[in-house]
Amino acid sequence: MNYGRRLLYTILSAAGMMIAITGICYKTGYFPGHSMASAYACLIIGGLITVLGLVSLFRS
Repeated sequence: MNYGRRLLYTILSAAGMMIAITGICYKTGYFPGHSMASAYACLIIGGLITVLGLVSLFRS
């Protein structure tokens, strides 16, 4: 079992969740000064990275 690869996928999933949470903060106005386009972009990109990491983690 390759634990280094599983750690990489776990970190990738966590980074995607962090990006998605940042997008939620932009959308709600917690971090002011950002447009709604950047909020939706962060939500979509963070969601995709999270799903990619979790699927890869499941397969390994």
